[in-house]
Amino acid sequence: MNVFFSAGEASGDAYAAALTLEMRRLNGSASHSEQRDLSFLGIGGKRFRDAGAQIVADSSQWGAVSILESLKMVPRVIRSYYRSKRFLKSATPGLFIPIDFGYVNIRLSRHAKNHGWKVMYFAPPSSWRRDKQGRDLPAITDAVATPFSWSADLLNAIGAHAHWYGHPIRQLLKDRHVGRAPSASERIAVLPGSRSHEIKENLPLLAATLKEPVEFALAPSIDAERFKADWSKLTSGRKGDLFTQGDVYAVLTRCHAAVVCSGTATLEAALCRCPMVVIYKLPKVAEVEAKIVGFKLPEFVSLPNILLQRRVVAELIQTNATPENLRRELDEILTDTTARDAQLSAFDELEILLGPDDAITESAKLALTMI
Repeated sequence: MNVFFSAGEASGDAYAAALTLEMRRLNGSASHSEQRDLSFLGIGGKRFRDAGAQIVADSSQWGAVSILESLKMVPRVIRSYYRSKRFLKSATPGLFIPIDFGYVNIRLSRHAKNHGWKVMYFAPPSSWRRDKQGRDLPAITDAVATPFSWSADLLNAIGAHAHWYGHPIRQLLKDRHVGRAPSASERIAVLPGSRSHEIKENLPLLAATLKEPVEFALAPSIDAERFKADWSKLTSGRKGDLFTQGDVYAVLTRCHAAVVCSGTATLEAALCRCPMVVIYKLPKVAEVEAKIVGFKLPEFVSLPNILLQRRVVAELIQTNATPENLRRELDEILTDTTARDAQLSAFDELEILLGPDDAITESAKLALTMI
């Protein structure tokens, strides 16, 4: 029985890997008559591959934000898209599990369903929105596992079969036995992003601001040696900084505060109870694109602020992302001030809002019943 995942970015790759391992564990512990011969494969990155899945297309370098950066990715994504379509058409139908990345996955879901596959959408696109959800999902899915309670309500209201088991990051943290170390270091954690163009824009700001030793949490998709060389060049070869790849939770739990490039990492920092400042810088060409298309920044861009619907963590975006602003905001949370305590209190609210800590297990059970 084929189980085909489609994960387009770093967070999706982590979810695909976790679901693969949990489905394999649950299937192995079932009675002999209920066990299935499962084959895990699809679109993903290093974590999905390390979980024992067969990679049909490597998505580790797909991430893009601006129009120009997206266009650079188009040939690679299109080739992988058509390769996946051919597989879904020719292979024995099984279960298709798309994860976020709507541009590709909405199309692949429709194609898979048309060729006899069951479709379980995991963490659908923009599931954090409280006003609307993907109107295509009822027609192209058999089930949806969404990380937010209001998302499940909205999807069920338009005819989908949606389930809310909590946010998957909560289980990823629990399974890693992550807890705030009582003797956390005074170092600053730095999560510079998982996309190459994010890193290129953020590093000069970080080098100009952070004069104390820091610990970088590098995504698996990053070329670590090249990153170290770029950082060394910007900091005149200074010593004492640490570089940890593929273990972001450990870095966040042992550091006193963090500078985080906006994205899923902001939610990870919050659940690790690591006060943070959020930064995001785009290339100049992206600013021009935004003006041309009339794009306006939303009120908030980081998930803690979006989910709690108020300013919880400082967001320094584009022209506001200066060394002076970053230093000021960072200094506020490095000491036990009101600002630091306010963030920690908000993180407690966020943990409650995100629900149970077994979303991976429950979603894996749902997937196995569909098989």
